[in-house]
Formats: sequence, structure tokens, C-alpha cells
Amino acid sequence: MNLLSHLNEITRLRREADSLPEDNPAALIQKIELLAKCLVYVGRVSSVLDGDYKRVYAERKRTYAEAYIAAPRPKEAHAELVVSELREREAQAYEDSRRWRNAHESMIEEIHALKLKMRIDFAEAVVGDGVRVATRSEAQAQA
Repeated sequence: MNLLSHLNEITRLRREADSLPEDNPAALIQKIELLAKCLVYVGRVSSVLDGDYKRVYAERKRTYAEAYIAAPRPKEAHAELVVSELREREAQAYEDSRRWRNAHESMIEEIHALKLKMRIDFAEAVVGDGVRVATRSEAQAQA
């Protein structure tokens, strides 16, 4: 996966979605579609960074075990010194992973909020035009 191209596509889709007004139904639908496409790319970036974190974690655990076996006493202290830089890389990878996972979840919530806004706006437009839709129980009573 080309991470840079995914980041560029996320930026492009997000910029395009942000430029659309939310008070126009057609624009709102287009905004939701753009954000849904963007969500796919955010999910891919998130999963790659989750994998990066797991790989650094595995490397740290392996390096620690090797250093522990080869170290003189006190073994734990020597092994910890060997993996200290890997711990920093692991922390950075975890931070990146969480940031993109949070972005993914936030975008899902944003899309849901826009869908709800669209439903509310549609309902107001229908009621505002003087058209009343019968509830299910009213429709069954008339039948």
C-alpha cells in the first residue's frame, strides 16, 4: 500500500467534502458520499499503522528475549537497556495507530450525524409542504 497516496486522497476528499454546504440536500448527499469514500482510505491507513505497531512490539519482545539470554546478571536491567530505543519506536507507533483509529471512529460519527441531519431536513420539508404521512397504526386502521 502506498501510504502517501492514501494520505493525499484523504486530504483531497476531505477538502472537497468540507467545501460543500450542509443546507442543500444534494450537496449534503454528496458530502456524505465523499466522507464515506474518505472513510475507506482512513480505515486502510489505520490498519497499516496498527500492523506497524504490532511489528515493532514483536521486534521489541524478540530483541528483549535475545538480550536477556545473552546478558550477564542482572539480566532484566541489561535487556531493558537494549530495548529502550525499541520502546520509544513502539510508543510512537502506538500513538500513530490510535490517532488514525480515532480519526476513523470520528468520521463514522460525523457521517451518522450528517445522515441524521438529512433525515430531519427531509422530514421537515415533507411536513412543511403540508403533506402528512400516516403512521403505521393509522395506515393499518384505515385498511
